[in-house]
Amino acid sequence: MADLRIDIISDVICPWCYLGYSRLKQAIEQLGDDYRIDIRWQPFELHPDMPIQGADRDTYLGERFGSPEKLNEATHAIQQVGIEAGISFNFSEKDHIPNTKLAHQFVLSATKSGLATPFVLALFHNYFTNGKDIGKQTILEEIALSIGMQKTDIDYATNKEAQLLTEKKLTHLRSLDINSAPTYVINDKFMVQGAHDPESFLKVLTDIAQKEQ
Repeated sequence: MADLRIDIISDVICPWCYLGYSRLKQAIEQLGDDYRIDIRWQPFELHPDMPIQGADRDTYLGERFGSPEKLNEATHAIQQVGIEAGISFNFSEKDHIPNTKLAHQFVLSATKSGLATPFVLALFHNYFTNGKDIGKQTILEEIALSIGMQKTDIDYATNKEAQLLTEKKLTHLRSLDINSAPTYVINDKFMVQGAHDPESFLKVLTDIAQKEQ
């Protein structure tokens, strides 16, 4: 039996983080019952300068990519990759990019309740497929309740302790020079960056498991 702890450092508005988990999950399913996998979600801010109220997607990312045309190319590319992975990336002119600090506080609370993965996946789906503004507390509460979180979990997510702990985690991960998402840290020793294909993830996981025996 091999034990693997995988810290997934990601942002809930990062399409490659959504794809990366989908591919990692396929690799884990191929590992079989000889492996115990413990997944922990850690916070990352794709846009640390994002205003608390968020920003218009086309305007904000258009500036980042240099032109609307380049943004459109990148958008179509990610949609195509999504189709291959069974993920619907739906973008429209009305799209809004949220500040994700509060969402990360909810992930922290979901972690305490053992519901982090269902909650993160629900955030991905609601943001990328349903076009929900996951920067809004009311939307986050709705999603939290839909996956089985309780009112006490929501109260914790919105309190000062969760805010300070989330900030502390973000600062710590920045201090480790982790500046891209998704990043995977396995057993606190091995770092993998990027949304690799399932075969690559499978090889990495089996190689690490052998080294750890």
